Amino acid sequence: MLKQVASVAALLTALTLSGTASAALLTSDVGYTGPTLDLTAQQNGNYNFTFGPVGLPGGITFTRDTTTASNSGQGGVLGQGGYGLAGNGSFGGDAVYAGLDGAEGWIRFALSAPVSVFGLYVNYAPGVGPDPIIAALDQFGNVLEQYNLATDAPVSTPGGFNEFQFRGISLTAANIWTLQLSNSYIIAAASANGDPTPVPEPETLVMLAAGLFGLGFARRRRIH
Repeated sequence: MLKQVASVAALLTALTLSGTASAALLTSDVGYTGPTLDLTAQQNGNYNFTFGPVGLPGGITFTRDTTTASNSGQGGVLGQGGYGLAGNGSFGGDAVYAGLDGAEGWIRFALSAPVSVFGLYVNYAPGVGPDPIIAALDQFGNVLEQYNLATDAPVSTPGGFNEFQFRGISLTAANIWTLQLSNSYIIAAASANGDPTPVPEPETLVMLAAGLFGLGFARRRRIH
């Protein structure tokens, strides 16, 4: 009997420590309800560098660690400009993004209030530096959940231009205060092509059009 109780206790402890049953790596933005990255203010044609903190709309703060070297020596990238990611293509022109600008280290997107799901459109340089990592952190900077993007959900845009793929982390409770991206010159954007603000899904556009049509019809009825 004592052995059975001990076994059950050990199993419960293992489940509690693992936390994997309550977490998921997101690879699609379908149905996504988490924070949205808005880089509209960075759409000024400038290739800016910063260690942060830089406040972004929606209560998001961008920072880059100061303990690892950056390619420029000036921190992370925040804005527009040419950026190469080896086998995953290149970026520039109209694309607006926040980037690590280094083979190692991290960039963070910290929130003013916790959420249960947080994702961004990302890309990285495959095979350059340590594997890219996405991690959800609590309010004290502790890792709640993390995934190796190179092995768990690779981003593949060979020879592409301004291409990003959605990656995020979902938990059952609103414990995520920060989303951290690490290594491999990883960059993040607001949309799949680097537009500074996300483009509405087709379903959203249809609903918006229907709503506007309804308003117009109602106005005509009142006028006549």
